[in-house]
Amino acid sequence: MAPTPEFDPGYALTDPALDRRTRVLVRLAALIAVGACTESLRWAVELASTTGADDDALAAVLVATGSAAGSAQLVETAPRLALALGFEPDSRDG
Repeated sequence: MAPTPEFDPGYALTDPALDRRTRVLVRLAALIAVGACTESLRWAVELASTTGADDDALAAVLVATGSAAGSAQLVETAPRLALALGFEPDSRDG
C-alpha cells in the first residue's frame, strides 16, 4: 500500500510541528482509537517501522491509546495489532 502524500519526499509541509515518526505513531493511535481493521493497522505498522519505531514503541502506542479510547477499545484492537505486527494468534484453548 502506498503511503499517503504527506510522506512523499517531494510533498511540501510548511514547518511541520511534528516530526515524521511522531506523525506515524499518532496515525497508529488514531486507527486504534477508531477500531481500524487489521490491514489498516498493518499499513500503519509498516509505515512506523520505516521511521525506526520498533515493536516496543508500537505496543506503547496501544497502551497509551487505551487510556484515551477506553479499555474495551483496547481489548478489541490488541489482537488486530498483534496480527499486524506479525504475531500469530494463540490456538490453545483456555
